[in-house]
Amino acid sequence: MSNSPEEILKSIVDQQMSRASESPPVNIPAEGQVVKDASLLTLLAAMRVIVRSTGILQIETRFHKWKILMKMGGLVLMEEDGQVMQTLTRKFANAGMQFARLPDWDQKQSTKPYSYPFVTQVFKRYPEPTKAVLKEVLLESMLALHLEDRFSFMWRPINGLNSDLPVWQLPMLETKASSEAKQWLQFQCVKHPYQTVQLMDAANMLARVGNDNFPMFAKVTTGQHRICEIADSFKQPIYRSALLLDKLAQKNIVSILPLPERDITDGLSSTPPEIIQADTVAGRPSVFVVDDSPVLLRQFRDLLTSWGYQVNLTDDATNATQMILSHNPSVVFLDINMPGLNGFELIKQIRRQPSLATTPLVMVTAENSMTNSFRAKWASCRFIAKPRTSEDTETFREQLRSLLREVAPLPSDVLV
Repeated sequence: MSNSPEEILKSIVDQQMSRASESPPVNIPAEGQVVKDASLLTLLAAMRVIVRSTGILQIETRFHKWKILMKMGGLVLMEEDGQVMQTLTRKFANAGMQFARLPDWDQKQSTKPYSYPFVTQVFKRYPEPTKAVLKEVLLESMLALHLEDRFSFMWRPINGLNSDLPVWQLPMLETKASSEAKQWLQFQCVKHPYQTVQLMDAANMLARVGNDNFPMFAKVTTGQHRICEIADSFKQPIYRSALLLDKLAQKNIVSILPLPERDITDGLSSTPPEIIQADTVAGRPSVFVVDDSPVLLRQFRDLLTSWGYQVNLTDDATNATQMILSHNPSVVFLDINMPGLNGFELIKQIRRQPSLATTPLVMVTAENSMTNSFRAKWASCRFIAKPRTSEDTETFREQLRSLLREVAPLPSDVLV
């Protein structure tokens, strides 16, 4: 049976991701330095080195901020900014633990996570339930991390931390999160466990979930509750809740709301001191990819970044030209069949820009026809066909590798 181009490209990325686990040494920033615009692979590679020490790793994306306590080769606590106590008390409640009064702690402390004193007290009294809750929070947070894009992070070591809290090894957490993230990429509407859900069609919802479950569904689909909260409300695995909500969203019974962007003036992204641009090393070629498939964009990005390229993406062909102008890439890859503006119309727009007149353009499509190949040559573009079967995979890799060596060679050849 033939696999789709997306499935074939995914298999390539999976192979490359396994090789990336043996990635070259990462330069870990000194205490207080900020690494900006890092890929997930860069962040994980840094974490594998940092985790050997004890300290706090702060991580930020366009949408979220986390603080991680690392110790003795593993993770102890992982907190999302602004959601610390809500998450802990919700999961403790699911474990049958209620608190008449929550202790106060200094939320401005930088040497420990916000919840460290509270969690330490609870663990002393209820070790096993607390251990289960902390592991669940870590896995949920690592999943969220794996489903985001670019990262800024900063490391601060801690000396003399005596903690009895359990430690979970990073490889175990990383493996579980990566495996589940691949499942989430198959969803059509749901993209992240922190997205909220809005009920759109109450009558159809009632018909699907029944009278007994409808009040609870209506309560948690007001646009205020995250998917992870909804899963906790029904005491079911988060993937199961996400799968159901994705199916409901496809039928327009609920709407999965986009993640709100946070205020980037408050955090590492606005930090002026010593900055390390993780993925904008001088001399590293940049690649721009235009495709209407988010899954394919992510897979293409992971493959090229693992090879050492800077990669920028968009699924918006209509506005792609302006974005390409702002990034001034070494080469542009684009699909042919896209909504709003097809690949050939986009080429015309790009070529009208004097600064992009000589930029190499490469058409990437599943339609490997003579017509498309001829039109690509007529438009002064390269042409590369997406693999249709597993037998095409190595050919695709070789063609892509050869093309990049010609139009955007790396300072050192690592295209393996």
